[in-house]
Amino acid sequence: MGWLWRSSPSKEEPQQISSVPSFSDNAAPQPSPAAEAPGTMPSSSQSRPLSRKEQADAEFNQLLESLKADVSRTKSPQQSSNVSETPLSPSSPSPSGPPQPPSSIAPESLYPDSMSCRSAFDYAFFCQSFGGQFVNVYRYGELRSCSEHWDNFWLCMKARGMADEERKKVIRDHYRKKAIKYKTGPSSEDVWDLRREPVQHAFQGDFEALEREMKAEEEASRNAGGI
Repeated sequence: MGWLWRSSPSKEEPQQISSVPSFSDNAAPQPSPAAEAPGTMPSSSQSRPLSRKEQADAEFNQLLESLKADVSRTKSPQQSSNVSETPLSPSSPSPSGPPQPPSSIAPESLYPDSMSCRSAFDYAFFCQSFGGQFVNVYRYGELRSCSEHWDNFWLCMKARGMADEERKKVIRDHYRKKAIKYKTGPSSEDVWDLRREPVQHAFQGDFEALEREMKAEEEASRNAGGI
């Protein structure tokens, strides 16, 4: 009865078998046409219109590139002008050589000889404002006077009309006095007034009479407490 189960092969089987590629051990598979040319894209995708999001991203990238170009153009002239307009002073060290010693070793050379009137005015104006006093309350616990900042500003304005040597001397003296006052930290003059005259006759008097008065006061307080 075995012949009942045998039948002729269908016509579709050879086609299916032939469609499957046969790979040998030594032969490599051939790449598909799509893999051969990955860079080629159909013309339909190239001509596809951009969406609103893609257009916005492209415009944003163009704006960033233009801003970067503007910043680079503005920085390069400023750097070149700063290098050309600011010559090296004799006391400043050269970029390649060893550091030069200061031109003067006098104690006055330790203090600056120039002031910025704009900075002095900004400090004084800020101290006078609500924000400056709020900072004083937060830092020191109380309102503080702005007279020192205004003194710096008016000194700078007065020094502008002086000669170079005189102006430098005045500014150095100003900073020297401030260094003497604040060289070890906050000065006691911020709390107490400076004594201009020496104390005289501080330890003169009848100390025995003072002791008798103190003893009498102690006995009186004891008697009052005992009652």
